[in-house]
Amino acid sequence: MGFFSELGKAFAGKPLGPQSTQGQGQPTPPNTSQAGSGILDERGRKIIPDIDFKNLRSQRQGGDQLIVKAWVVNNSELSIRIDTSYLLKQKRQHNQELRPHDSRELTLYQGKIPDNENERSAQIAYRLQANGDVFIENYRIDYNRESDGKFIISDLIDDGPVRDI
Repeated sequence: MGFFSELGKAFAGKPLGPQSTQGQGQPTPPNTSQAGSGILDERGRKIIPDIDFKNLRSQRQGGDQLIVKAWVVNNSELSIRIDTSYLLKQKRQHNQELRPHDSRELTLYQGKIPDNENERSAQIAYRLQANGDVFIENYRIDYNRESDGKFIISDLIDDGPVRDI
């Protein structure tokens, strides 16, 4: 098989390389093997775990303190560990393991109530337990203004794709 026969296969949309007659017509089993530094799905793409924030609530403590808590949900089929969160210039270490489709309440911020909306982004870093791959997901902070001019966090909105670092 020469170059031109392979080129013809490519134009016809057929698979390249030598053809094997063994196992034709049978579905391929899911590929959860490790390639490089990631775990692959059945199509050979790297698996990126999906997480969500649910029931985010901001609680005022006294006149100038704010506590922000949320439930973090692991929507993937693999175990992950929530490492750190960055919210309002505060980094918090969590080191909380979440099994598939599990959730846990985390304190994301505890400190002074912001008096402006200058901080617009938040991050959460988590890792895949199977191989230690680390991912960072960015969020946009949505505020509510209180009657005294202070701002509390009303929501964290997913802001773009998950980064694999």
